[in-house]
Amino acid sequence: MRSIIYLDGRKRKYKGNLHTHSTRSDGQYTPEAVMNAYKDKGYDFMCLSDHEIYFKSDAYDDDRFIMLDGYEMACEMSWQKTGQQYHVHGLLDKSLNSDSEFEHDEEHAKPDYEGLSTIQSMIDEMRLKGNLIIMNHPEWSRNKPEDLLKLQGYFAVEIYNHQSELDEAVGYGVRHWDYLLKNGCKVFGVAADDAHGGEFDTAISEFFGGWVSVEAEKLQQQSIISALKSGHYYSSNGPEIVDLRVEDGFIHIECSPVKFIKFITHPFNGRTLYNKDASPITKGAYRVEGKEQYIRVECVDFEGNTAWSNPIFPAELQ
Repeated sequence: MRSIIYLDGRKRKYKGNLHTHSTRSDGQYTPEAVMNAYKDKGYDFMCLSDHEIYFKSDAYDDDRFIMLDGYEMACEMSWQKTGQQYHVHGLLDKSLNSDSEFEHDEEHAKPDYEGLSTIQSMIDEMRLKGNLIIMNHPEWSRNKPEDLLKLQGYFAVEIYNHQSELDEAVGYGVRHWDYLLKNGCKVFGVAADDAHGGEFDTAISEFFGGWVSVEAEKLQQQSIISALKSGHYYSSNGPEIVDLRVEDGFIHIECSPVKFIKFITHPFNGRTLYNKDASPITKGAYRVEGKEQYIRVECVDFEGNTAWSNPIFPAELQ
């Protein structure tokens, strides 16, 4: 079995939020106010994923904070016909070599829903215009996991949406994620805020509640995108994952102090590590049998917050 490093504790990780809104669509604050709030909070990057209007500018970038280019695209007429709606997130990916990228502030009209093929066409068009695709808040959108399985061309699903969880208790998309993984869809997960408004500095806020931590070569758009595509990041609403690797047939993980480390597998049962006196743990290991379809790790702290690794596919380690 091959050894591989997914997250290297010796390397820099960049903290970012992929999903938040401003007055360019339905957010409360100006783009500048939102950017400064995340920058002041110690984030390294973010995306203003405003609805149907593209952000594409490096005017706000400096040596410690950058904006990712992108937007959020919706097909809400599907709600009337199916009880579902689809919010699809695009991030500019230069490796797609598009010759028809969106311009800054360019708008993208919502399509009329004529079936699941409408959503697939929307994804295809977004990719044609140079976008890496995320399926946003599947629980809030009432997406059927089997419908998501039929769609192709997205690299990740939003497994935690902070605003949806705070306001409507429908922020977790882990059930959809595991369904996709169990059915052979090799897709990553992301956590994000989807903040629209409210105060920045309250104890419980729509802002700063879900993020990704990306191990990229440098703080630059395509470097962040490439690291996301390769799975060299983790998602969190609290704990940190410091190191994750496969070595000598074991998955080894190091994290900030947590109550539980969970190795979640399919088609077999996984394993939970903890101390019986409930003292914190910061590392754990799991022996890879080799017949698991996937293995992913959750680090759960004493407040119930979680850091999620991306799935490891043992077949790729042979």
